[in-house]
Amino acid sequence: MQGTLYNFMMIHNTIRQADEIKYETRPVLKTRKFSTIQVEIFEHVLLSGKTNQVLNVQFGYTRRSHAVVDHSKKVMYKLLAFENLSRSEYQERITYPRQYSFWWNSLLKKHKQRMLEMAIETAYYLQA
Repeated sequence: MQGTLYNFMMIHNTIRQADEIKYETRPVLKTRKFSTIQVEIFEHVLLSGKTNQVLNVQFGYTRRSHAVVDHSKKVMYKLLAFENLSRSEYQERITYPRQYSFWWNSLLKKHKQRMLEMAIETAYYLQA
């Protein structure tokens, strides 16, 4: 009987901890359209040398989230559109942006002001 109670408590604590972790890593980003945070995340991808998992945690997503990749791709697609370049020809540069970071940096420097003008200000949900 005592072992069963112990197992129940261990399972309950594990579930509670998992719920807390899930809640704590939930992003508070409210913005859905192209926003300034996406440009910032793309800059971090190019300059920081950190992995996507580390950047996900840094920006409030779960480790295995695909958010950093998705935000970066939106920025890369816009940069290619500004330069009138096709996605299909530059697919490798989109897939491996860190390998082509100097090329992406030059495009970003060239068009950053224009991107920030068209991006909306990032909005966040209020924390309880």
